[in-house]
Amino acid sequence: MNLGHQGKVVIITGGSKGIGAGICEVFAKEGANLVINYHSDPVGAQALIDRLQKEYGCKSVAVKGDVGKEDDVKAIFDAAIGAFGKVDVLVNNAGRGYTIDFREITLEQWNQGLNDNLTGQFLMSREFARRVIPTGKPGWIVNILSKASMTSTTQGRVCYVANKAGEVGLTHAMAVDLTQYGIHVNGVMPGFVMANTLLKQHKEDPAEFQRRVNRVPLKRVGEPWEIGTMVAFLASDQCQLAVGTVVDMTGGLLLGF
Repeated sequence: MNLGHQGKVVIITGGSKGIGAGICEVFAKEGANLVINYHSDPVGAQALIDRLQKEYGCKSVAVKGDVGKEDDVKAIFDAAIGAFGKVDVLVNNAGRGYTIDFREITLEQWNQGLNDNLTGQFLMSREFARRVIPTGKPGWIVNILSKASMTSTTQGRVCYVANKAGEVGLTHAMAVDLTQYGIHVNGVMPGFVMANTLLKQHKEDPAEFQRRVNRVPLKRVGEPWEIGTMVAFLASDQCQLAVGTVVDMTGGLLLGF
């Protein structure tokens, strides 16, 4: 592809592994400069940077930070501008889910889920708008959502589902507020992707993994780079008409057949 990302500066939250790493790889191939945010794995983040530099000549920096904390969010943007002088694209990929009986969810766990997911996307996007709008230049925000944004067939995921549904509303509402400033806001909704949880399940419980695969009309799970390809397209000038769009990348899971 040639989506015009050469020289753009892209922040990817939770970018050191899983879907985030797949997104990083696609933007690296496109010639972008990357700011790879991580929460607790500096070794993994640096290993990814080293690989992207070797394979694609990509310039990247790794920045530790909790996207649910205002000071950390500001520090992520300060690091990006300090390294590259600007920010063009924000990919809100960081997030976390856990499974727990609804009756047992504590207020602390509920608030932590909000912090890691919905609040993190809000804080990063607000800071992006504050930094980009004064420049008078265009910008792109792509939120990584989830099949859980629309439906859940798994018990014990109330907190996660509520957060991901909120992120869909956030995506739409930010598009209403920010399009006038030339900031394009869209979202991508993955289903089952061969990353993190599924990689572990494939190794430890292949029967359950296969049951998940069998639920997908496409009869396979996605790969991180496939999500990255859609993200890069939505964050390009070749996708001008997508405004507040949520792209279904579930392989047909939402069709119900």
